[in-house]
Amino acid sequence: MKLYMHTDIEGVAGMVHFEDRQDDTIEGYYRRLRLHKLLTGEVNAAIEGALDGGADEILVNDSHGSGYSIVFEELNPAAQIIHGPLTRQPFWMPCLDESVDVVFCIAQHAMAGTNGLLAHSCWCVNGDLYLGEGGMAMALAGYYGVPAVLITGDNVVTAQCRELVPQMEAVAVKEALSPYNAKSWTPTRAQEMIREGSRRAIQRMAEIPPLRIPGPYTIGLVGGPGQQPSDPATGDDFRDVVYEVLCRGYDYELQQLPVWPMEPGRRRPVLSKGQRKQADTRSR
Repeated sequence: MKLYMHTDIEGVAGMVHFEDRQDDTIEGYYRRLRLHKLLTGEVNAAIEGALDGGADEILVNDSHGSGYSIVFEELNPAAQIIHGPLTRQPFWMPCLDESVDVVFCIAQHAMAGTNGLLAHSCWCVNGDLYLGEGGMAMALAGYYGVPAVLITGDNVVTAQCRELVPQMEAVAVKEALSPYNAKSWTPTRAQEMIREGSRRAIQRMAEIPPLRIPGPYTIGLVGGPGQQPSDPATGDDFRDVVYEVLCRGYDYELQQLPVWPMEPGRRRPVLSKGQRKQADTRSR
C-alpha cells in the first residue's frame, strides 16, 4: 500500500508565528530549527501510525517554504522524501499519480480569510467552492481517484477539510484563539494523537471517498471565501488548470527544457497549455 504524505508547517502543535527565513539572528535560527524539529516529529508519528495500519511504501512531500523544512537526518527511514526549492519543482505535488493508494495532509493551516491560526492561501474553484492548501491537495489526489484520509492541524483547518470529506480522519493538535494565538497540545501528546489517527485512517481508507470536483473548471487564487479571482485559468482538466495558475509564479516549465538551467529566473513568458502546443509545433 503506497502512501503519499503532503506536509506543511503552520499546523504543527506549538507553532504560533510565521517562519521568517530572512531572520538571520541566532534567535531566528533556533526558532526555525525548533519548528522544523516539531514538524519532523509529527511527520514521523504519522509514518509510524501508517506502518502500524498496513502501509508499506511511504513518500513524504516536504512542501513548506524552502522545501527543506523536515530534518532529513531524523526522518523515519521507512519513508522517502521529496525536497528542494518549491518554485523549481515539476509540480506542487510531485510524484502524485494513480500509483498512490492514499494521501495524508499533515500540519496544514486554514484557508485565507477564515479564523484559523496563521491562515493564508485560498483557491476559488468554479466560483463557489473555496479550498485552502489542504483542500487543494485533497482535490488533486481526487483527480487521480486517490482518497485523502487524514488531515492534521488546528481545529479550523480540520473542520474545513471534513466539510469536504466528512468521513476522513482529523486530528486537531491545537485550537486557534486568534490569528497568532493557540491552545496547543504538547509535542508528545500531539504526536500520540497523530500516530493513532494515522493508524485509523489507513485501516478505514476503504470507507473514505476521494474528493472529486466535476468540470469544466475556472480556478484562481483569492484573498478568502466570497471573493472571485481577477484572472482565473479555465479548462476541462483539473490538474492542467491548477498547473496554469501556479506557473504564473513557479518555474514548473523547467522540466520541459532540453537542458535544465541552474538559475532559471523568470526570463521566459508564461505560456498557456495551448500556447505551449503551438510553440512546440512551430519549433519542429
